[in-house]
This record gives sequence, structure tokens and C-alpha cells, in this order.
Amino acid sequence: MDIYIPGGRRAGAGLVSLTRRNFLVSSAAVIGASLAAPAVRAQSGVTLRFLNNETSASSQAALRKAGDEYEAKTGVKIIIDSSPISGSMEKAMAAINGGQPYDLMTASFIATVLEFVHAGVLVPLTDMVKRYEWGRGATWDYEGENWYYPFDYNLVMNYYRKDLYVGKRLKIPETSDQFLENCRALTALNGSNVDVGGCVVPLASDSATNWASFGNMFADGVELFDGNWNVVLDQGENADRAARFLDLYAELYKTMPPGMNTVSFAQLMSLFATGKSAHTLYSGRLVEALEATNPELADKYGVFASPGSSGGKALSYAFDGFCVFKTPQSEEALKFLQWFVDEHYVNWLLSAWMNNHPARKDIYENERWKSHPMIQKHWETMMTMKSFIESDDVVIKSIDTNGPSIDMRPCTVFNANVMPEMLQQKALANAPSADCVAAAAQRIRSLI
Repeated sequence: MDIYIPGGRRAGAGLVSLTRRNFLVSSAAVIGASLAAPAVRAQSGVTLRFLNNETSASSQAALRKAGDEYEAKTGVKIIIDSSPISGSMEKAMAAINGGQPYDLMTASFIATVLEFVHAGVLVPLTDMVKRYEWGRGATWDYEGENWYYPFDYNLVMNYYRKDLYVGKRLKIPETSDQFLENCRALTALNGSNVDVGGCVVPLASDSATNWASFGNMFADGVELFDGNWNVVLDQGENADRAARFLDLYAELYKTMPPGMNTVSFAQLMSLFATGKSAHTLYSGRLVEALEATNPELADKYGVFASPGSSGGKALSYAFDGFCVFKTPQSEEALKFLQWFVDEHYVNWLLSAWMNNHPARKDIYENERWKSHPMIQKHWETMMTMKSFIESDDVVIKSIDTNGPSIDMRPCTVFNANVMPEMLQQKALANAPSADCVAAAAQRIRSLI
């Protein structure tokens, strides 16, 4: 486990002496050169390369079907290259650096999109986005433009076992203390070892932890920055609330199954689906996983927002959307994307029927979407997710949207894994919570 030690040095795997930002900025010239080159493929037909991080078989099939239909209609060939979310950013960067950037990509974090924007390698999609109404937090503009076309929310919900709640006479928690007590009540021990975890809240230095682990902290109103971009994580009430969150996490950690230092996206789902945890955090994808791997459990789950110490509610989140890169085929890529969202958007959403929680408001009234049998079966969950984005009483926030506006500074915090490593200092090194908060705040200052 790679734990940040204040004042120490941290060796990271991957690129050496080269940050993502510098990598992209230095690679922007490559794209500029390719844009200036003649479109040598124009006479033999256009080929668009699409990097897709939605790797389920149904989502890949939906893209291939759309690509085949578009080629038959226009002669433009669509090559789909799929990569898991954990490696798609690096794959896109490598393609840019190699002088063969992708034409389109699915993106899942604001941090990713803003890095591309700052490198000057994306085409704005503002006109396309403005055609529709969107739910809260689904779209954002930067420098007056929209840089991705959303297709879903990735709201991080708490999943719980309804049957276990009934057996233990538990209620949906209204506060973080109640949540902790529920987790303790549902922890099953084998001697001194946790056999069935009360909950799963990740702490590895990765995007899963950045995405999923801080809902309880956001519910207490913790801010990383003030309105002038001063770091305030370790100031006043923020410091007290952040320390209280770390105290909570340390107690929750005692109820978690072993191996939490490596738990990421897949394990968050599998530990719940296999009955090894009574609570977990995930988006709608988990419902699809239950139907595929343990359909009996698909009738025994419920969801709730992360509670704070005083009863506030929050969900951390990310998004999924389509981006278009600056390449010699940008115009054709824009044409394809517009056709795709006009003709295949609902097909695409239904390829991951619960995970692709609609960001576009009109979809909720689309008869074909509403009548899908699995959406009908899990209608209560879908409407609960919809209520979260409609209620002003539920905070929707993320590490990379923290601050007064969309900006690279919180994205830098996200990419540097500052907040996951704050959790590690508390849970693994047993450091005082106030010291963990102070160290995290100082590291943020050093980064920005």
C-alpha cells in the first residue's frame, strides 16, 4: 500500500517525471500537426476511432450496432476500441502522444475532461448539449463551453440488505451514527476476523475511492476550498467536521471485510452480490450485477443517501458522457455523435438499463425507455435516484467539483489521491484525525 507520509517522498507507479497534465500539454502539438496534415483518407472513406470505457457486452454491442448502421448509411466506418475505466485515460493519452488520437471517447470524471480541455485537444459540444434540459449537476460549462455530452449520472448510493434489516429490526439510518450502528449490527465475525462485513467503503489510492467514499463527509458540509480558492479543509468548522468524518471512517473500517486496501470498483459490487457485505456503495450498475449473478438478492436490496452526523444527506457522484477530439475527422465525428444521440441514445441507455441513469430530463417520459422490463421491475430504485437529483435537501458533490466553480484545482486533488490517502493515514496508520486533516490540507496547498 502506497501511503502518503507528510514530509516524505512517495514513489508512484506508471509515468516517471511526467504528470498527466504535462503529458497532455506536450502532446497537444502532435494533434496540431495532425490537424494541419492533408486528409489523405478522404478519397477512400472516413474512419472514426471511438474509445469506449463502458465494457459490458451489451454496451459494446449497442455501439457496434450503431456503428454498423451508420457505416451502411454514410460510408463512414466506426472502429470501437473498448477499455476499462481504470485504463481509458492512459490509453487516450498514449494515442495522443503517438500522433493517432481517438476521434471520440466516453469520459467519466470531470478531472479527465478538464485535463483534455486544458491541453486544447477537445471540440466543444455546446450547441448539441443546449438542445435539451438536463438534471442537476449533469452538465457544466468551462470557459463558456460544454465539453462533453452526458448520458448518465453515477450517483454513489448506499445499498443495503432489506432482509437483514428486517431480521435485525433496523431502520434506514438518518445520521452517520445510526449508519455505524447498523453496520456493527450486521457484521459477522469468525473469531476475531470479519467474515461478513457491515459495509464496504474503499480507501485505495484510485478513482473508486475518490468517487465513492466521501458522501458522509459531504453530508456534513465539508469544503476543500472557499469562494476565493483558499484551502479551508483544515479551518474552523471544516476541520472539525472532516475530523469527525475520519473518526466515523475508522469505526466503519472495523466492520469491513478484509482486503480493503485493494478494493476498487469490481469488489464494491461483488462483495455485496456474494453476501460478503451488508452495505456497499455503488451506482445503478450494482442492480444489473445482482440480476446477472444473484437474482434472488435483486429482490432484497434498498438504497439510501449517505447521512451526515446531524441528519444531512449527500451523494458523491461522477458522470458519463461523450467527448470529441480535435482530429482531421472532427467534423465527421460531430456528425456521427449528433446522429447517435438522435437515433440511438435510448438504445445506448438501455444497454445498461440501471447504470445509465438518465441525465436528460426528457428520457423519463420516453415510453420505450419506461417500458423496459428491468426498469419496470426496479422502478422504485429508479425513481429514488431521480428524487435525489431533484431534491434540494440532498447534496450532490464530488472531489473534482469541489470549490466555487469548475476548475483544475480540485481535479488536481482528485488525480493526486489526496483524500484517499487521508483515509489511509487514519485507518491504516491510526494517526489522529486532526493531523490527517491538516496533512491533507497542506498537501493540497502544495499542489495548487
